[in-house]
Amino acid sequence: MQSDNNLTNDQIDLTSLISILFDNFNLILSIFLSSLLAITIYFFSADSLYRSSSLLEVKENNSSFFPESFTEVSAFSRQNELEAEIEIYRSDSTIKDVLEKLHNQNTYDSEELPSASEVRKNLSIENTSKSLMKINFISYNEKLTKDLLDLFNREFIEDRKNFFSESSAAGKKFIQSEIPKIKVLLRESEEKLNNYKISTNVSDVIFDTNTRNFKLEELKNRYNEIIFKELELKEFYKENHPIYLTLTEQKNLVLSQIEEIEKDLPSIPGTQRALENLKREVEIYSGALGELSSQELTLSMVEASSLSNVRIINMSSEPEKISPRLTIYIFCLLITVLAYGVLVVLHFLGDKITHFDSLVDFVSKEKIIGELPFIDKKKPDKADMYSRVSEELLNKTVYEITHNQEDIKSFSIISSRKGEGKTEIASQLFNKLKQKNKVCLIDLDYRKKGLTKELAPDAKFKSFKEFNENKNNFMSDNDSLFVPSLEIDSPTDFFTSEEFLKEISQLKENYDYLLFDTPPWRLFVDAKILSKYVEGHIYVVASQTSTFKDIDLFLKEINSEENVYYFYNKFSLYFNFLWYRYQYPYYSRNYYYDYQNYGVSTKKFTISNFLVESATKLNKMLSKWVKSILDRLKL
Repeated sequence: MQSDNNLTNDQIDLTSLISILFDNFNLILSIFLSSLLAITIYFFSADSLYRSSSLLEVKENNSSFFPESFTEVSAFSRQNELEAEIEIYRSDSTIKDVLEKLHNQNTYDSEELPSASEVRKNLSIENTSKSLMKINFISYNEKLTKDLLDLFNREFIEDRKNFFSESSAAGKKFIQSEIPKIKVLLRESEEKLNNYKISTNVSDVIFDTNTRNFKLEELKNRYNEIIFKELELKEFYKENHPIYLTLTEQKNLVLSQIEEIEKDLPSIPGTQRALENLKREVEIYSGALGELSSQELTLSMVEASSLSNVRIINMSSEPEKISPRLTIYIFCLLITVLAYGVLVVLHFLGDKITHFDSLVDFVSKEKIIGELPFIDKKKPDKADMYSRVSEELLNKTVYEITHNQEDIKSFSIISSRKGEGKTEIASQLFNKLKQKNKVCLIDLDYRKKGLTKELAPDAKFKSFKEFNENKNNFMSDNDSLFVPSLEIDSPTDFFTSEEFLKEISQLKENYDYLLFDTPPWRLFVDAKILSKYVEGHIYVVASQTSTFKDIDLFLKEINSEENVYYFYNKFSLYFNFLWYRYQYPYYSRNYYYDYQNYGVSTKKFTISNFLVESATKLNKMLSKWVKSILDRLKL
């Protein structure tokens, strides 16, 4: 038995995966064909969808009349600017203008033109970088797709051109209205500067520090030269000589100029600041006037230009069909693979035992004592073949029973559910074992009495004493014995009685092998009581019916797991593909011959033989159908 920590009831291997495929081949094929039909209907009935694409570059506008510091934008603000351009491209006004122009061209009927909401829904714009816009438009009309996108591009470019032209004209008008005001202010500032200079420079006071120092130095040098000259003339002329007097006057004039400059030094800083402010005011108005004049010229050029800041990098592409495409048929395979995947998950996580390999993985191969295929009683023509297969498989089971190492002589035939074939297996094992052994088969399923109804329908015994008086009627040629069910009120009480225990002990002594056919383990307590009177247990596992949980519960309730063996019953010897049957690869490869053809290897599934036989089968069906129609016409 597998570990409780195992997530799956069966080992994930190639044999299990192939078994799942073959067991559900018709279902998987039906899903594939259904999806293929549905997708084909959709492919030919669905409206074709086309897509056209274009790539635009939106260049940054640097013609603003604001100072350069105002026009420097970050990458984030540039990105927001491009997002604004995208919203303008797909705005209601743009869509309305495009549809109106398309309508005026009279190229399309009014019914062919989409509504504004449809255009907005099918128009997508991707912001691929800081300056690139990728536009996609989808439509059911192949020609309209490209024409509409071309109109959108032209309308957007024209709109941006008109916008910059109008904004340039408005800016130029504003500048033209401001220039006269700036000129008046500049003229007033210049007059104030000149007046202030005149009012503060009557004594020839110099406000520039370097010039003032140079002037003082020059006057002092001049004064020293006059002193030297006066000393030279003093020896030759009197003080009242005209030359001497002239030098004296020059000396006094130079001294007065020096005194004048030095007297006004305390008031120079304030005066100088006032003069600098007036100069700065003149410079500001002069610079503003020059900047406005330059911007007026720039805006005039933009207004007269026929270009916008939008450039088409890729024109509208030819419409590409995007739906439906032939690649849609891939969904057929995907749906089929998904269905198979669901079946795989249900198998490995499900509880039902569906094939021989899963039972081997769960309980180990050494514990499986036999197996029998499902026999379809509705097809009597296959009965001979199935009987041959069953006979060979039972030979293997009988060998395992008669040569077991534990030398077990008594077995209970057990199953957890009804309908798992326990009674049929007990009957076949009895018939096979009694050929060379003295065997006793006891029908202890007192509630159903399946064996008794089949082998001794007239038996009506109320006790073993009555049965023993007629024992010879139920014995075979080699003294093997079948003990039918007794007519008792309470099977549970009877199975614990002294009479029953005594009879079982005698049967064990008199027969080589003792077989119990017991009631279902999960439904009644009878089988649990009877399991104490035998040495071994043959647990019947029916394909597609028994569960792993049944085995777990049985093993937890049985006294010992060592002498428990399993019999795999009702498995499918063939898998069905449409109207053909093919043998499972993992059965035919390891176990069985085709008894229907007496030793010839069973036909394997190949594409070639399937196509040939399908064509033959269809030909016969069509011939029969045509013949039936002709017969009806004759009538």
